[in-house]
Amino acid sequence: MFESSLVTFAATPAGAEAQTLDLVGTPIVVDGSDYAGVKIASRALAADIDRVTGRGQNPVIELQTGDAATFTAKTAIIVGTVKSSALVQSLIASGELNPTSLGGQWECFSTAIIDKPSCLPECERAFVIAGSDKRGAIYGVYTITEQIGVSPWHWWADVPVKKHDKIYALPTSYQSRSPSVKYRGIFINDEAPALTGLVIEKFGKYGKEFHIKVFDLLLRLKANFMWPAMWPGYPNPGSSFFVDDEENQKTADEYGIVMSTSHHEPMQRATNEWFDKYERGTWSWISHKEEITQFFDEGLKRGLSYESYYTMGMRGEYDKAMATDDPAGVVQDVLNTQRHLIKTRTGAEKTVPQLLALYKEVQEYYDAGKLVVPDDVTLLFADDNFGSIRRLPSKAERGRKGGAGIYYHFEYVGHPRSYKWINSNSLGKTWHQLQEAHRRDARQIWVFNVGDIKPMEVPLTFAMALAWDIDSIKADSFHNFYETMAEREFDSSIAPFIASTWDRYDQLVAIRRHEHIEAPNFSLLHYNEAEQIEVEWQKLLAAVQHASDTQVSDSHRATFFELVLHPVKATTIYTSLRINQARNQFWAAQRRNTANKAARTVLDLFDADFALSEEFHSILEGKWNHIMRQTHYGFNDTWHAPSRDMISGLSFVQARQDSNPVVGQMGVSVEGHTGVRPGVCNEESDRTHPSRRDLVPGVTLERMTRYGAESRWFELYTRGTKTLDWECKVPHDWVKLSSMSGRLVPGQPDVRIHVSIDWEQVPRGFEEEVLIDVRTKGGNYGPYLDDFEQIHLPVQNRRIDDSTLAAFTGFVESDGYVSIPATSPTALPSGYRLLPKVSRLGSGSIALEHIASASSSPKASDLVYDMYIWETNQPAVLTLYFNMTLDLDPDEVMQYSVSLNGQLFDKQRLVEEPRNKGELPPGWATAVQDCAWKRRHEFGALPSGKHTLLVRLLHSNVMFEKAVLDLGGVKESYLGPPASRRLAAAER
Repeated sequence: MFESSLVTFAATPAGAEAQTLDLVGTPIVVDGSDYAGVKIASRALAADIDRVTGRGQNPVIELQTGDAATFTAKTAIIVGTVKSSALVQSLIASGELNPTSLGGQWECFSTAIIDKPSCLPECERAFVIAGSDKRGAIYGVYTITEQIGVSPWHWWADVPVKKHDKIYALPTSYQSRSPSVKYRGIFINDEAPALTGLVIEKFGKYGKEFHIKVFDLLLRLKANFMWPAMWPGYPNPGSSFFVDDEENQKTADEYGIVMSTSHHEPMQRATNEWFDKYERGTWSWISHKEEITQFFDEGLKRGLSYESYYTMGMRGEYDKAMATDDPAGVVQDVLNTQRHLIKTRTGAEKTVPQLLALYKEVQEYYDAGKLVVPDDVTLLFADDNFGSIRRLPSKAERGRKGGAGIYYHFEYVGHPRSYKWINSNSLGKTWHQLQEAHRRDARQIWVFNVGDIKPMEVPLTFAMALAWDIDSIKADSFHNFYETMAEREFDSSIAPFIASTWDRYDQLVAIRRHEHIEAPNFSLLHYNEAEQIEVEWQKLLAAVQHASDTQVSDSHRATFFELVLHPVKATTIYTSLRINQARNQFWAAQRRNTANKAARTVLDLFDADFALSEEFHSILEGKWNHIMRQTHYGFNDTWHAPSRDMISGLSFVQARQDSNPVVGQMGVSVEGHTGVRPGVCNEESDRTHPSRRDLVPGVTLERMTRYGAESRWFELYTRGTKTLDWECKVPHDWVKLSSMSGRLVPGQPDVRIHVSIDWEQVPRGFEEEVLIDVRTKGGNYGPYLDDFEQIHLPVQNRRIDDSTLAAFTGFVESDGYVSIPATSPTALPSGYRLLPKVSRLGSGSIALEHIASASSSPKASDLVYDMYIWETNQPAVLTLYFNMTLDLDPDEVMQYSVSLNGQLFDKQRLVEEPRNKGELPPGWATAVQDCAWKRRHEFGALPSGKHTLLVRLLHSNVMFEKAVLDLGGVKESYLGPPASRRLAAAER
């Protein structure tokens, strides 16, 4: 994706010293004895040139030994490997190719234009793609096909080719670097009902025809490794790569894909093979050791003919922990038996590549020292299923011959709640975790759980780009990745917009995964949180829909829908539905008429959600039927996916019924308060002229100060059948309302009135409660007066004007708190870096610089944050927000230090000590859905004036997002209070 340009669509001027070579119609020559995958790739190159130019397929010629003289064309494209192509070997022997550039390298390729190549006596010029091995040559070919305009996702995302009349190879010789990760690939998992339904309908089974589409995608993404689909029981007994089609394993090997099996399917055997063969046999090593040993041996034997990576060990039935008193001892016995089988079959225990997946409880056994893993077996560490890597190699483990790798999830089924619908991954978080894995020498295998494949075009492309070249995407160059991918898949004119859309989508889904969002998650009352999240999604959808209607060509319409419009629209619908569920419940408690409107909005959105999936199934005459079929509503208190989508908890008020006149027909709701006894009345205290005594808090806004929120709001609503004319009055001209009068109509939207202050007109030192009168006419019965309410607004005009603070720059307390983005220290000290794409807040995070080696912890100084607070009589509580990560090394836990006014909390652990080694820490189930750790530190009461907060990060896996000093005013919300005002010296 980020390789140097190897082709052009315009020839160099005549007479130039170095000439390009026209590739259109030029024969593609391969050695007849070269690998099957090289020949397959060569045929794909010929077909792709034809797709781009429409000028006839380039002939693919397989030359046998001694046939070189029969080739009489004047130009050629020579494709081959150093070890298996006599053509390439001849060019090396004659000095026309540099043998040292490819010799002994893993999956590298070089290109060059050679005049009068000695291997083809009649040929005048040849464009050579030479591979250090079979995949090196294959990747060289697919680098060319990508650069001529054929996307790796051409079939999967329906990306049309960009037409050109001419294609020329550039004369500059090119040498690719070795990939950053040796084995790079995917796990097709949790694939029913979506992908499985599609495969059965379109291909009949998970057979060769389907897998060719997968293998082609992987190789074009420069991947080489796969765990196949394994969903059990649908259709009975479920899929099995090795027996569903006897051509599957052979085809994978021919294409060049290294087959392995998932973390709970050892020795090249699918779980479903066991249940199919031993219908009544429990998958238990204790009771069926002999049968399972034979089962393993058959898988070993079957895989020896192909390039395979054997998964070792064993988990319990249905991918669960062993049901035994000594599970670690059982796993050790399994591992020893498997090693013995390998030795018996091959003569030595180390003859075939092997991995042990340290997944869930298996990591616990390993970390507790209960498993002895041979040095040549790859340790495959895992994330927590939600994108936080649980473990990486320690110092002692980094020298292992088998190396280490990671198993990383882009989707998951399991505790605390599954997510398998559409892409909900934060690529900023993924980038950081993959960087940590590479830096700590987990470079042998990266395998990504991609579920149905189809929804994961962007994250999988991202992951494979890093696996090929870990330096190809920088912390601050995500937009370059997005735009490069968008230019590849779409017209250049719309690529910047698509890049920005993908970038914004990624920032917003980082807040919380789709399936983890329920109605109460985002606050309706505080900090305008729910509304702002909803508005951001709606703004993004409006822009994308407009682009779809006005900028997208017909040829790219399906691609745009699949890659851009659908994920944005689906997420907007989902988020808005959840927020309207919350509105419905809140408004119904207040007996608002609009509670019913919110309920109907929820039902409309629920219908729109399904209609969107139907639209997905209908595009391209049903090509993607069943995809996006995953359920995503109705989990309730379980992680298990619902069988059908369901929403619950809707409330309705009787719209034909008037409110008790004691409380009136006009309702008032203020920002930040649910109301006192909302929806009920007490005739001895509820009066409409106006609220008194204990009811006053329900009509009191948060205090307004010069340095706080720019506005507050209150809402007027109907709670009966009558249309109401209303008006407001304020006691001071400097109190500004967004509306002073209007009409409330039952069934129409409520009225929100914003209150702001013209601070330049407020008397200095003013500190009073201002009353805003709100009256209606025509609302009540007979002798009762019209509705009358008073909104209580505390106003305090205080300023920082002490001459000793003339140069103060920092964050100023308001509303009883100071909220500071971590990315805004007084200065960025050496040793730290900004991570602009790692955050739930959109402001990024800050972390320690990655040093070249993980052999020692990076060092850094304090992050300094200045703040000004007003007097307070209660203890201050500091909450630090960190991105969700886990301890990577039992010998090097994540720590930080924090200090305020000389009170130091030194070397605090970010996550608590697990109960047992290898387990997930306390609080994980909540933090993993919140996508954040929150750490609380208590201080005493603080005097008025300037204070300095010092934070020091002590581990590279700690990502600091924000600090909130609560002086008694922090309100409940998901994201916490927004950033306080940062005052510069000139702003007083």
